Amino acid sequence: MLLVANVGNTHVRLGVFEEGEEPVATQAVALGSLDALRVPDGVAEGLVVGSVNPPAAARLREWAGKALRCPVLELRAELPVPLRFACDEPGRIGADRIANAIALHARTGRGGIAVDFGTAISLAVVSPDGVFLGGAIAPGLAMSARALHADTALLPLVDAAAAAPALSCRTETAIATGLLWGLAGLADRLVERFAEQLAEGGTGVPPVLATGGDAAALVPFCRRVHAIAPHLTLEGLRQAYLQRPR
Repeated sequence: MLLVANVGNTHVRLGVFEEGEEPVATQAVALGSLDALRVPDGVAEGLVVGSVNPPAAARLREWAGKALRCPVLELRAELPVPLRFACDEPGRIGADRIANAIALHARTGRGGIAVDFGTAISLAVVSPDGVFLGGAIAPGLAMSARALHADTALLPLVDAAAAAPALSCRTETAIATGLLWGLAGLADRLVERFAEQLAEGGTGVPPVLATGGDAAALVPFCRRVHAIAPHLTLEGLRQAYLQRPR
Protein backbone atom coordinates (compact mmCIF):
# COMPACT_ATOMS: atom_id res chain seq x y z
CA MET A 1 0.00 0.00 0.00
CA LEU A 2 1.30 3.42 -1.00
CA LEU A 3 -0.04 6.71 0.33
CA VAL A 4 0.21 9.91 -1.70
CA ALA A 5 -0.69 13.42 -0.60
CA ASN A 6 -1.27 16.52 -2.69
CA VAL A 7 -0.79 19.58 -0.46
CA GLY A 8 -2.52 22.58 -1.96
CA ASN A 9 -3.37 26.10 -0.93
CA THR A 10 -6.57 25.21 0.93
CA HIS A 11 -6.72 21.42 1.30
CA VAL A 12 -4.67 18.26 1.56
CA ARG A 13 -5.86 15.37 -0.59
CA LEU A 14 -4.70 11.90 0.45
CA GLY A 15 -4.87 8.90 -1.86
CA VAL A 16 -4.37 5.20 -1.16
CA PHE A 17 -2.92 3.04 -3.94
CA GLU A 18 -2.64 -0.72 -3.96
CA GLU A 19 -2.25 -2.77 -7.14
CA GLY A 20 -4.27 -0.75 -9.65
CA GLU A 21 -3.57 2.50 -11.46
CA GLU A 22 -6.42 4.31 -9.66
CA PRO A 23 -6.50 5.05 -5.93
CA VAL A 24 -8.72 2.69 -3.94
CA ALA A 25 -9.63 5.54 -1.59
CA THR A 26 -9.20 9.29 -1.36
CA GLN A 27 -10.00 11.91 1.22
CA ALA A 28 -9.55 15.66 1.46
CA VAL A 29 -9.35 17.85 4.54
CA ALA A 30 -8.75 21.55 5.10
CA LEU A 31 -5.18 22.52 5.94
CA GLY A 32 -6.17 23.31 9.50
CA SER A 33 -7.74 19.88 10.04
CA LEU A 34 -4.93 17.42 9.36
CA ASP A 35 -5.88 15.41 12.43
CA ALA A 36 -9.12 14.56 10.63
CA LEU A 37 -7.18 12.48 8.07
CA ARG A 38 -8.11 8.83 8.48
CA VAL A 39 -5.16 6.45 8.61
CA PRO A 40 -5.96 3.44 6.40
CA ASP A 41 -5.63 -0.07 7.77
CA GLY A 42 -2.53 -1.99 6.77
CA VAL A 43 1.16 -1.25 6.43
CA ALA A 44 2.15 1.61 4.11
CA GLU A 45 5.45 1.38 2.26
CA GLY A 46 5.68 5.15 2.06
CA LEU A 47 3.94 8.51 1.96
CA VAL A 48 4.68 10.48 -1.21
CA VAL A 49 4.08 14.23 -0.90
CA GLY A 50 3.69 16.87 -3.57
CA SER A 51 3.26 20.39 -2.22
CA VAL A 52 2.77 23.95 -3.37
CA ASN A 53 2.53 25.04 0.28
CA PRO A 54 5.77 24.50 2.24
CA PRO A 55 4.37 25.37 5.72
CA ALA A 56 1.47 22.95 5.21
CA ALA A 57 3.83 20.25 3.93
CA ALA A 58 5.89 20.64 7.11
CA ARG A 59 2.74 20.17 9.21
CA LEU A 60 1.84 17.09 7.17
CA ARG A 61 5.28 15.65 7.89
CA GLU A 62 4.66 16.21 11.61
CA TRP A 63 1.30 14.47 11.31
CA ALA A 64 2.84 11.56 9.41
CA GLY A 65 5.53 11.18 12.04
CA LYS A 66 2.84 10.60 14.66
CA ALA A 67 0.19 8.75 12.68
CA LEU A 68 2.24 6.64 10.23
CA ARG A 69 5.24 4.39 10.46
CA CYS A 70 6.66 4.75 6.98
CA PRO A 71 9.13 6.92 5.06
CA VAL A 72 7.95 10.32 3.84
CA LEU A 73 9.23 11.20 0.37
CA GLU A 74 8.52 14.66 -1.01
CA LEU A 75 8.71 15.28 -4.73
CA ARG A 76 12.03 16.99 -5.56
CA ALA A 77 13.27 16.88 -1.95
CA GLU A 78 13.70 13.11 -1.51
CA LEU A 79 12.07 11.94 -4.73
CA PRO A 80 13.54 12.83 -8.16
CA VAL A 81 11.26 14.01 -10.96
CA PRO A 82 11.18 11.48 -13.85
CA LEU A 83 10.96 14.26 -16.45
CA ARG A 84 13.36 16.64 -18.11
CA PHE A 85 12.72 20.36 -18.23
CA ALA A 86 12.96 22.89 -21.03
CA CYS A 87 13.68 25.73 -18.61
CA ASP A 88 16.46 27.11 -16.44
CA GLU A 89 14.67 27.08 -13.06
CA PRO A 90 12.62 23.88 -12.75
CA GLY A 91 12.66 24.24 -8.97
CA ARG A 92 10.15 27.09 -9.27
CA ILE A 93 7.54 24.96 -11.06
CA GLY A 94 4.71 23.83 -8.80
CA ALA A 95 4.73 20.20 -7.69
CA ASP A 96 1.09 19.85 -8.76
CA ARG A 97 1.87 20.84 -12.36
CA ILE A 98 4.85 18.49 -12.40
CA ALA A 99 2.78 15.61 -11.01
CA ASN A 100 0.08 16.24 -13.62
CA ALA A 101 2.70 16.15 -16.37
CA ILE A 102 4.17 12.90 -15.02
CA ALA A 103 0.76 11.25 -14.89
CA LEU A 104 -0.24 12.50 -18.34
CA HIS A 105 2.94 11.16 -19.90
CA ALA A 106 2.54 7.82 -18.12
CA ARG A 107 -1.10 7.54 -19.27
CA THR A 108 -0.61 8.51 -22.91
CA GLY A 109 2.98 7.54 -23.62
CA ARG A 110 3.19 10.54 -25.94
CA GLY A 111 2.78 13.62 -23.80
CA GLY A 112 0.01 16.18 -24.14
CA ILE A 113 -1.64 18.92 -22.11
CA ALA A 114 -2.94 18.68 -18.55
CA VAL A 115 -5.46 21.30 -17.43
CA ASP A 116 -5.91 21.63 -13.67
CA PHE A 117 -9.06 23.51 -12.66
CA GLY A 118 -8.12 24.19 -9.05
CA THR A 119 -7.58 27.31 -6.95
CA ALA A 120 -5.77 28.50 -10.07
CA ILE A 121 -6.26 27.18 -13.57
CA SER A 122 -2.90 25.72 -14.53
CA LEU A 123 -1.80 23.99 -17.70
CA ALA A 124 1.19 21.71 -18.03
CA VAL A 125 2.56 20.72 -21.43
CA VAL A 126 4.80 17.67 -21.80
CA SER A 127 6.46 16.42 -24.99
CA PRO A 128 6.26 12.82 -26.26
CA ASP A 129 9.81 12.17 -25.04
CA GLY A 130 9.10 13.35 -21.50
CA VAL A 131 10.18 16.99 -21.48
CA PHE A 132 8.17 19.47 -19.43
CA LEU A 133 7.78 22.34 -21.90
CA GLY A 134 5.89 24.84 -19.75
CA GLY A 135 2.27 25.95 -19.63
CA ALA A 136 0.12 28.71 -18.20
CA ILE A 137 -1.45 29.83 -14.92
CA ALA A 138 -4.61 31.92 -14.50
CA PRO A 139 -7.08 32.68 -11.69
CA GLY A 140 -9.49 29.87 -10.91
CA LEU A 141 -13.26 29.90 -10.57
CA ALA A 142 -13.65 30.70 -6.86
CA MET A 143 -10.70 33.10 -6.88
CA SER A 144 -12.21 35.04 -9.77
CA ALA A 145 -15.60 35.20 -8.06
CA ARG A 146 -14.03 36.52 -4.85
CA ALA A 147 -12.04 39.14 -6.75
CA LEU A 148 -15.16 40.46 -8.48
CA HIS A 149 -16.92 40.75 -5.13
CA ALA A 150 -14.00 42.16 -3.14
CA ASP A 151 -12.85 44.74 -5.68
CA THR A 152 -16.26 46.24 -6.49
CA ALA A 153 -18.88 48.04 -4.43
CA LEU A 154 -22.03 46.27 -5.60
CA LEU A 155 -21.23 42.92 -7.21
CA PRO A 156 -22.32 40.00 -5.00
CA LEU A 157 -20.29 36.91 -4.24
CA VAL A 158 -21.61 34.15 -6.50
CA ASP A 159 -21.07 30.40 -6.29
CA ALA A 160 -20.61 29.99 -10.01
CA ALA A 161 -19.99 26.25 -9.75
CA ALA A 162 -23.58 25.80 -8.61
CA ALA A 163 -25.07 28.11 -11.26
CA ALA A 164 -26.30 27.67 -14.81
CA PRO A 165 -24.94 30.19 -17.34
CA ALA A 166 -27.44 31.98 -19.53
CA LEU A 167 -28.15 35.25 -21.30
CA SER A 168 -29.84 37.09 -18.45
CA CYS A 169 -30.38 40.53 -16.93
CA ARG A 170 -29.82 39.19 -13.41
CA THR A 171 -26.46 40.28 -12.02
CA GLU A 172 -25.82 36.94 -10.31
CA THR A 173 -26.47 35.02 -13.52
CA ALA A 174 -24.33 37.46 -15.51
CA ILE A 175 -21.42 36.86 -13.12
CA ALA A 176 -21.84 33.08 -13.29
CA THR A 177 -22.03 33.22 -17.07
CA GLY A 178 -18.92 35.36 -17.34
CA LEU A 179 -17.00 33.05 -15.05
CA LEU A 180 -18.14 29.69 -16.42
CA TRP A 181 -18.11 30.50 -20.13
CA GLY A 182 -15.20 32.89 -19.78
CA LEU A 183 -12.87 30.54 -17.91
CA ALA A 184 -13.86 27.61 -20.12
CA GLY A 185 -13.02 29.79 -23.13
CA LEU A 186 -9.71 30.75 -21.53
CA ALA A 187 -8.80 27.09 -21.10
CA ASP A 188 -9.86 26.31 -24.68
CA ARG A 189 -7.75 29.11 -26.13
CA LEU A 190 -4.67 28.12 -24.15
CA VAL A 191 -5.07 24.50 -25.23
CA GLU A 192 -5.41 25.61 -28.86
CA ARG A 193 -2.26 27.72 -28.73
CA PHE A 194 -0.19 25.02 -27.03
CA ALA A 195 -1.54 22.34 -29.38
CA GLU A 196 -0.46 24.50 -32.33
CA GLN A 197 3.06 24.71 -30.91
CA LEU A 198 3.20 20.97 -30.32
CA ALA A 199 1.92 20.34 -33.85
CA GLU A 200 4.74 22.48 -35.24
CA GLY A 201 7.09 19.95 -33.71
CA GLY A 202 5.39 17.15 -35.60
CA THR A 203 3.63 15.54 -32.63
CA GLY A 204 0.11 15.66 -34.06
CA VAL A 205 -2.99 16.44 -32.00
CA PRO A 206 -2.01 16.13 -28.34
CA PRO A 207 -4.13 14.36 -25.72
CA VAL A 208 -5.78 16.74 -23.23
CA LEU A 209 -6.79 15.71 -19.70
CA ALA A 210 -8.54 17.83 -17.09
CA THR A 211 -8.37 17.50 -13.33
CA GLY A 212 -8.96 19.63 -10.24
CA GLY A 213 -11.87 20.43 -7.99
CA ASP A 214 -13.66 22.66 -10.52
CA ALA A 215 -13.17 20.38 -13.54
CA ALA A 216 -16.71 19.04 -13.28
CA ALA A 217 -18.08 22.59 -13.26
CA LEU A 218 -16.02 23.95 -16.16
CA VAL A 219 -15.30 21.08 -18.57
CA PRO A 220 -18.95 20.86 -19.78
CA PHE A 221 -18.52 24.39 -21.17
CA CYS A 222 -15.16 23.71 -22.83
CA ARG A 223 -14.80 22.85 -26.52
CA ARG A 224 -11.20 21.65 -26.43
CA VAL A 225 -11.16 19.89 -23.05
CA HIS A 226 -13.37 16.83 -22.67
CA ALA A 227 -11.81 14.04 -20.59
CA ILE A 228 -11.59 14.37 -16.81
CA ALA A 229 -9.04 12.44 -14.75
CA PRO A 230 -10.05 13.36 -11.18
CA HIS A 231 -6.99 11.79 -9.54
CA LEU A 232 -4.36 12.87 -12.09
CA THR A 233 -2.16 14.69 -9.55
CA LEU A 234 -2.20 11.74 -7.15
CA GLU A 235 -1.41 9.39 -10.03
CA GLY A 236 1.59 11.52 -10.94
CA LEU A 237 2.98 11.37 -7.42
CA ARG A 238 2.61 7.59 -7.46
CA GLN A 239 4.36 7.40 -10.83
CA ALA A 240 7.26 9.46 -9.47
CA TYR A 241 7.61 6.86 -6.73
CA LEU A 242 7.38 3.91 -9.11
CA GLN A 243 9.98 5.45 -11.46
CA ARG A 244 12.42 6.42 -8.70
CA PRO A 245 16.05 5.26 -8.98
CA ARG A 246 16.56 1.91 -7.25
